[in-house]
Amino acid sequence: MLQLKTMLATFMRCNLGNGQLASFWFDSWMDCGPLISLLGDDGPRQLRIRRDARVVDATRNGQWNMPNARSELIQNFLISLTAITPPCGDRGNDQFLWRNAAGVSSRIFSAKATWEQLCDHSPLVPWSNVVWFKEAVPRFAFSSWLALRGRLPTRDRLRRWGMTVPSSCVLCNSANETHDHLFFECSFSSAIWSFFASKLISNPPTSLGAVASWLHARPVHASQPRPPDSTITKLIFQASISAIWRERNSRIFSTVSCSIQDIRKVVDRFLRDRLLSFPAPDSSSLSLLAFYFGCIPFV
Repeated sequence: MLQLKTMLATFMRCNLGNGQLASFWFDSWMDCGPLISLLGDDGPRQLRIRRDARVVDATRNGQWNMPNARSELIQNFLISLTAITPPCGDRGNDQFLWRNAAGVSSRIFSAKATWEQLCDHSPLVPWSNVVWFKEAVPRFAFSSWLALRGRLPTRDRLRRWGMTVPSSCVLCNSANETHDHLFFECSFSSAIWSFFASKLISNPPTSLGAVASWLHARPVHASQPRPPDSTITKLIFQASISAIWRERNSRIFSTVSCSIQDIRKVVDRFLRDRLLSFPAPDSSSLSLLAFYFGCIPFV
C-alpha cells in the first residue's frame, strides 16, 4: 500500500471550504496537483509558507497572501491562484473527493473501482470462463490456467532451458512430453479425461486447445441458467489436469505410480465431494450431484 502512496494525488482531490483541513503543499486543491510537486522543495522558502501549513494559512482577511514572484514558475503559479476563490469559514469544511473510472470526482470511494483503474487490462482470452467460474476449486483452476498458457514445467520446456532431462512422457513412454501431449493426446491421460467426458458428450476432443474451445462455447446466453453438464464438464476438465499433473510428478520424483483406474477414482471422489456442496436451485430441478450420478453412476 505504501508503494501506491505516490499515486494518491492522481485520485484524490480537495474542494476548498474553510481551508483548515487541506494541506497547502501536499493536497490536490488546485488542478495542477500537489504544489510541492509543481514548485519543488524550494517552494516553501520562495512563498514563505511552511511545509505543514494549511491552505487557510496562505490567506489574510479572506484574500490570498503571497509574496512577489521571483521566478517565472512562481509568477505562473500566482496567476493560476487568482482563479481560485480563497477559503472562507462560511463554506464549511474542506471536502476530499475520489476520482472514479469516469474521471469524475465523488465523495464515494470504491476499492473495486480503484483497483480496476490501477490494473493493466489485457484482452480477455477466449478460455477465461473455462478456468474462472464460481464452482471452480482455486488450486485446480490455477493448474488449468498454467496448462492453457503453456507454463507448466513440462520436459520439453525444461530441455529448452538447458536442463538435461529425458524427453519422453513418463505416463505412456511413447512420445515426447509437451503440454499438448500431456493434455490429452497421451493414451494414459486421454483414458482419464475421455472416460468422464464421454458420459456427457459424444466424441469429446482430446487436445488441450480443442477442449478449451469446446468448453468455452458451452455456456448459454447470460440471461439463462448455466446447464449442469457445462459446469460438471469444466470441473472434470480441471480435475483431470490436476490429477494427471500430480501423477506425472509422482512418477518422476517418488517413483510411485497409480493405474488409470486409481486416478479415475481420485477424480470421481473429488467431483462427488465438490458437487455435494451445491444444492439444487429449486425443488423442481436436479442438483449437480444428482445430475452427475445420472451420467456417471459408478467408476
